Amino acid sequence: MNRFSLEIKKIHHILINGGVIAYPTESVFGLGCDPSNKQAVNKILAIKKRKSEMGFVLLTPNIETVASWVNMNKKQLKVFSSTSLRPTTYIVPASAGAPNWLTVKNTLAIRLSKDLFIKNICGLLKLPIVSTSANLHGQNPCKSAEEVKKIMGSQLDYIVFKDTGPFNNPSTIVDLSSGKIIRP
Repeated sequence: MNRFSLEIKKIHHILINGGVIAYPTESVFGLGCDPSNKQAVNKILAIKKRKSEMGFVLLTPNIETVASWVNMNKKQLKVFSSTSLRPTTYIVPASAGAPNWLTVKNTLAIRLSKDLFIKNICGLLKLPIVSTSANLHGQNPCKSAEEVKKIMGSQLDYIVFKDTGPFNNPSTIVDLSSGKIIRP
């Protein structure tokens, strides 16, 4: 088994046991946990010193991991599944099956990711992974594992020491119900 596979298995074990990790996304470092574990989600809120009303992004490599949590019509699903030039998070209608600690006004924020790390973690979890920027509320997001370690390392169960993706800004956010761009 190679080093990447061993790290993925270790992270999976941490996540299924309620742990919180920091990992690189397309543009900044994120904090993540098992979205079905309310205590782990609350741990992220405590680390960030943030209120739950702001919600979280769920990262997933495919619609299958979130299918039972969303209630998109065909048009919304087509837009959600389409390829975009930069990372795009979609605010989508939540189904009754979505965990209430992840929803805001009966919606979920979801981003499809082609990242190999996300694909492997979500494949093992059979769920998306929670994603929120690695920062204290109101501060700039961390751009490196070293910065994460300095600011909040003692509160995390694991930090993935890899580089972020090629984008300088966090993802675009689009509300699929209204078509409104929340963050360009």
